[in-house]
Order: sequence, then C-alpha cells, then structure tokens
Amino acid sequence: MASDYKDDDDKRRRGMEGAKLSAVRIAVREAPYRQFLGRREPSVVQFPPWSDGKSLIVDQNEFHFDHAFPATISQDEMYQALILPLVDKLLEGFQCTALAYGQTGTGKSYSMGMTPPGEILPEHLGILPRALGDIFERVTARQENNKDAIQVYASFIEIYNEKPFDLLGSTPHMPMVAARCQRCTCLPLHSQADLHHILELGTRNRRVRPTNMNSNSSRSHAIVTIHVKSKTHHSRMNIVDLAGSEGVRRTGHEGVARQEGVNINLGLLSINKVVMSMAAGHTVIPYRDSVLTTVLQASLTAQSYLTFLACISPHQCDLSETLSTLRFGTSAKAAALEHHHHHH
Repeated sequence: MASDYKDDDDKRRRGMEGAKLSAVRIAVREAPYRQFLGRREPSVVQFPPWSDGKSLIVDQNEFHFDHAFPATISQDEMYQALILPLVDKLLEGFQCTALAYGQTGTGKSYSMGMTPPGEILPEHLGILPRALGDIFERVTARQENNKDAIQVYASFIEIYNEKPFDLLGSTPHMPMVAARCQRCTCLPLHSQADLHHILELGTRNRRVRPTNMNSNSSRSHAIVTIHVKSKTHHSRMNIVDLAGSEGVRRTGHEGVARQEGVNINLGLLSINKVVMSMAAGHTVIPYRDSVLTTVLQASLTAQSYLTFLACISPHQCDLSETLSTLRFGTSAKAAALEHHHHHH
C-alpha cells in the first residue's frame, strides 16, 4: 500500500503550489443481492479475471477504478485496502475524506459504519469504528515518545435540503450559519463507547426533525469527522454518507449534469468541480457551490486525500442508477487524473 503514496513526501519537500489535493482515489463496491420474489437473476456486475481488482463490466462497458470490490468482500478487507492508508496520512497531519455515494439500499451507511457500533457484530463494523480503533492505537504509541498531547474529537453534521445541522450541538434542529460549519461542536473521544454514544445522539437528533417527520437517512447527507488535534496541528478524517442519489433527478438544464448525463446530487457535482478547479490550478475554488463543499472546505485543500466509494446494486431493475453512479465515478477519476498530470 505504501508505494501508492511514494511521491507525496517529495511533493511536501518541494512545497505545494496552489491548492491541489495530494490524492484522489475512486473505489466501487457491489452490494449483496437482495432476496425478493425468490428469484435470483445473475448480478449485472461482472469482475473480469484480467482486471486485477481494479475494473468491472456493466452493460458491456468496462469501468476502471483504483479498487473494484465484489459483493463477497468483507468489511475488513475493504477497510484495509481503502482506508487504512488514510489513517497513516491523517497522523502525518493530512486532511482526509472518505465519501460514499450511490442509490439508496446499496450499503453506503453499512460501509461507512454510521450505525452505533455497539449494535452490530464485529465483522460487520464499518469504516468509522475501524478507523477510530487504528487512530487510538497510533495516538497512544505516539504519546509514549512525545510530550505534545494529542487529543481526538468527533463532530457530526447532517445536511438536509441544503441546510447544515450540528447534530451534537445544543440546537440540533436549527440550521447552522455557513460560517459556523468550521466551528461545529466537537466532543472528545477516548473509546469506542464514546463513538457509540456520539452516533446514537446524532442519529436521535436526526430523526426528530420537525420539518420532516419521516426524515429517513436517504434524504440527507451525514458527515462524521474524527479530529486529531495537538497544539500545532488539527487534522481531520471526514466520513461522509451521502443521500441516496436516485431521488435527486436533475432537470438536465445545468451544464455539468447535462454533459455527464448523470443524476447525482449537487454535493457530488460540486466536489467534482472543486477537484477540477484545483487540477486546473485556479486560484478561486468554488467551495460555496454547495453546503457539502462548504462544510468540507478545510479538508479539500493542498495536501488532502479524497476517497470516493461508489456503492452499486447487482439488480437488473437498478441498472440505470448503477450506470449513472459508475459514470459519475469515471468523471471523478478523469478529474483526478487531470489533477495528477498537472503535478508532474
């Protein structure tokens, strides 16, 4: 895994020019088959033997990514391949973001570990509790040979209808002013039990939103951030579980959405725009295009790592959603490559 990042240290020594991200990675994960009507059609997703775990075929198109995970992959294998390398970067002081998107029911929250961790079997734990465990381990090791105290905190923000809510704050049902997004409530984390408590509190505050009694998670984005702070440093690991992409059909008038032919929500499109303007070396980056990019602004700057996890369905009836999810991943990958060429 380490080889993935070998040129980063040279980059840091040379000094980064502009606001380019250090790395953008795109992975795809196939959801398990949902049992219904007792029939089992074959999955629409194929993993060709020559793909080396990096490509998949859907509807006779081959899509290439950094990782292509079949439904049989365990939570642990996915975490080791995709997220563990970020934990090391986080403790070197980089900002890291892992973001899951795709239609509802394809395992975004499951992959990200948004359920309070006390309620599930250990092998089903998602990214969040696993990352926290590894962060604690490294922080403890560091503290032993270092006088500079490192503290770990969590924040939990929900974006609903393009309004951000601080789910751990004293007024979780009042939208935050955009300027406050960077100063939302951070609660200390000393154990997995603390994470459990924070996820429970946040989830509870998510449910009772008076504006929308049945606010089910698929209609809003959830962002849990693990903050690692010392006297001199503040690095973040953002774990983002995006709203299901299926209900946010674009009319097709907006340029980007139309040219991509992709029906993915505003937040994703604006992250892509941010990455593209960084790649192009623009001095003004369009963070304010969406609440998601506003909230993540501090983490989408020079020396940051951005990892997308596209979650897709194996079902024939979801084919068009699956294709638009993959097409979005391909365009994000193109932005990332573009961005890479500018570096070298």
